[in-house]
Amino acid sequence: MRSLLAKVSLGMLLLCGGAFAAFIQSPIPPSSQQNFVRDTDGDGHMDQMEVRFLGNLTKEYISEMMDSLTFEWIDSSGASKHYVVQKKQFALNPANKRSVVIDLKAVQKGFRLLTALSTMEFAASVYGSALLYLKDGSVYPVALKDAMAPAIMSAYLKNMRGKTSDSLTVLFSERVQPVIGCGALLEYKSAKDGKVRKLKTDEIRWNPWMNSAVFILDKKSTPDALSFRDSLRLLNGCVEDTSGNVSPQTAPFSPLTGYSPFDVFVPSMAVDVSGNNPVGVESAGLPIFQLNFQPLPLESKQDTAWGIYMDVLGEEFENALRELLKLDEKTPINLAKLKIRFDVRIYTNLGAYVVGTRADIAGDDSRLAGKPTQLSLRWNFMDNHGRRVSTGVYIANVTVVVEYNGKAVYRNGTDASATYVFGVVRR
Repeated sequence: MRSLLAKVSLGMLLLCGGAFAAFIQSPIPPSSQQNFVRDTDGDGHMDQMEVRFLGNLTKEYISEMMDSLTFEWIDSSGASKHYVVQKKQFALNPANKRSVVIDLKAVQKGFRLLTALSTMEFAASVYGSALLYLKDGSVYPVALKDAMAPAIMSAYLKNMRGKTSDSLTVLFSERVQPVIGCGALLEYKSAKDGKVRKLKTDEIRWNPWMNSAVFILDKKSTPDALSFRDSLRLLNGCVEDTSGNVSPQTAPFSPLTGYSPFDVFVPSMAVDVSGNNPVGVESAGLPIFQLNFQPLPLESKQDTAWGIYMDVLGEEFENALRELLKLDEKTPINLAKLKIRFDVRIYTNLGAYVVGTRADIAGDDSRLAGKPTQLSLRWNFMDNHGRRVSTGVYIANVTVVVEYNGKAVYRNGTDASATYVFGVVRR
């Protein structure tokens, strides 16, 4: 009899033991309304889930009862993909004992830039649903809610160099709307001084779906105006999505891409500082025209010589080329098909011919090295016979042509060439 009582007592002890008691307790089902997907770092990629339950949780319950969670999401290629998260990535939420936080930062870069559970692009896809698996074989569907703030997918600046108003086209990760009371929606970080400034606009033009807008920038040109090397983000609390999620202060700055029309600079004044050779004396060994290649951005000021200056290659130049060629932004530019031509004829103010030349530069020229470069054709103040010219007013007919695949896509001026009047001062 005593032996039987001992066995019963031992069984009761086992039933009351912590590990076994946790194992046999009833499962706590997840909430049907309070489960969220979040973008905690504001980069537009979902990186966290929070699953809330209908009772208090413990670390032991998570360890002993839970097994894994599976969900569907859109990957970086745009396809719906199945993901499995093991319980080792589950953490008890210190702010709410009824919820589990699931860290997905390790795989977030593989997700599509997406901050909404329903979009036009993915309306037919099945994603944003999850299943919670327990060790005893129980399976619970988890309905997820959107707690992700909108983000910037792309930002494209058109800098018209003063010819007309600059514009900024911003594509958002979902349908958005401005928050009432905000004077600005965007802020930018200057590449020059690192300061963050609110973006001033004259007008905002939204597309019908409210997921893209064109910001017509303030016409007042200032030294700290938005430029290609700056970065951009939504102003904290000033843009919200249809679920009421607002842009966070922690959102990172997004880089700008952009387009500027090709620009040719010809100075209106040049200073000859050689001083060693009087007018009419030849400059032995010095070329009349000199082709220069200076990497951008320039570290030194432009020289005092007269010439033709043009910034070539790099992102801005290639975007301008795509605009003119009507190419998709993903289409690469083949530098072997690119050619730049400088043609110049210089005359006195009375129309007498002084000197002229032509230079053709291939886009794959080794001196360009495939990098952003200030290309210039410099005149060394000599006439056609190599003799230095005198102080005075001169006229230049300048033609700059950009060709791609044998087709002229840009020519300066409105006629065959542009006429520039400039002065020369000898010192």
